[in-house]
Amino acid sequence: MTGPAQTDRPMRILQIGTQFGVGGIARHVIDLTHWLRGAGHTVHFAGEPGALLDASKDDQFHALPLAGVSALGGSVPARIRNLLRCVPRLRRLIRAHPVDVIHCHESAPALVTSLAVIGTGIPVVVTYHGSEPERIRSFGRICRLGAEVVVTPSHLCAGQLHEIGRIPADRLRVVGLGVKPAPETDAEEVAALRRDLLGADGELLVLSLSRASYQKGLDILIEVAMEVARHRGDIRFVVAGAGPLLENLRAAARAKGAERHVRFIGATHRPYLHLLASDIYLLTSRWEALPISIVEAFRAGVPVIASDTGGVRELVDTDVGAVVPVGDVAACASEILRLAGDPGLRAAMAAAAFERSREDRFTPDFIHRQFEKLYRDLAAKRTG
Repeated sequence: MTGPAQTDRPMRILQIGTQFGVGGIARHVIDLTHWLRGAGHTVHFAGEPGALLDASKDDQFHALPLAGVSALGGSVPARIRNLLRCVPRLRRLIRAHPVDVIHCHESAPALVTSLAVIGTGIPVVVTYHGSEPERIRSFGRICRLGAEVVVTPSHLCAGQLHEIGRIPADRLRVVGLGVKPAPETDAEEVAALRRDLLGADGELLVLSLSRASYQKGLDILIEVAMEVARHRGDIRFVVAGAGPLLENLRAAARAKGAERHVRFIGATHRPYLHLLASDIYLLTSRWEALPISIVEAFRAGVPVIASDTGGVRELVDTDVGAVVPVGDVAACASEILRLAGDPGLRAAMAAAAFERSREDRFTPDFIHRQFEKLYRDLAAKRTG
C-alpha cells in the first residue's frame, strides 16, 4: 500500500533534450528542472551540450549525442548508426542513475528513450514543441511506441496529434508555458542598447528572438523589412539568435540591400534586455507549438505580430497585437506599419500584453506543479 510518505517522497527525474543551445525549449527544460530541484526532487539532464547547458554548468548533465539522431544527423543510415550508439549509452546512464520518470523533449530523445527503456518499466513523458505539419504522423508513431503521456502546450496541436498522429486522446495532456517574469533591469542599460540597435536615424525597433533556422522564417522577415522600408525608412529590425543559417541570412540581407534595416546580432543570453528596448515583437515562424518568446514579449509589455501557426492564436489576439498568415509578407508589413503609426494603440496593446502575462497559464509555479503531479501519477502507477 502506498501511504502519504511514499506519495510525497522526492522523485528522481531525467530530462532529455536534443540540444541545450540558446532557444525556448532549452530554457523551458532548465527552468522546469530548477523548480523541481527546489521542490526537493533529484533531476538529471541528458542531451547535446550547448551554450545554455553542459557538464561545466551543471554536474548532473550527461552528454548524449542526440543531434545526430535528429534531422541534423544527415542521411538516414547515419542517423540510424547514431541511434544505435545512443541507446546503449542511455541504458548505462539509467542504470548508473535510476529514475522514476523520464521526460523527453522532441522526437529524437523520444525515439532513443523508447528503445532504451524496454524492459525497465520506467514511464516516459514526451513533450511536443511543434514540427513541420508533414512530421506530425511520424512523431505520433514514435510516441505510440514508448510514451505513456504526450504533452503539448497548445490545444490546436493536441488536436493535430490526435487526428494526424493518431495518439489516443487519453494519452494527451495540454500543459501551458511557465515563463519567469522579466528580471529587474537597469533603465539606462536598456536605453543604451536601444540607441545602439536603432542607430543614428532609427525611430522604432522591431525585435525577433529566433534561432537562425528554416523553421523560424527569417528569410520572410527580411522580405517584410524591405516592404516596410518602402513606406518608412526609420524602422529597424533586429534578430537575436544563433543557428545554422545565421551567416546565410546575413549574406541574404546584404545581397538584397536590407542590411541598413535588418541586423542579425547573434545569440543573446539576456532576451528581456532586448525585449524591453523594443517597440514590437515579430515572429515569422513557419511552424510552432506555443512560442515561449511570445510570452516573454508579454512579460516585457511588448505588442506581438506573429504568423498563424500552431497555438499562436491561443496567445495573440487584437488586444495584444495581430496574427497574420504564414509567409504573408504584405499582411505582416501592413500590421507593423499600422502599429508603428499609432503610438496610442501600441501603448494600449503593451499594457494588455503585460496584463495577459500575469495569467495563471503563464505562471511557472502553476505550470510546474502540473508537471510534478503528472510525474507523481506516473511514478505511483508504476509502483502500484
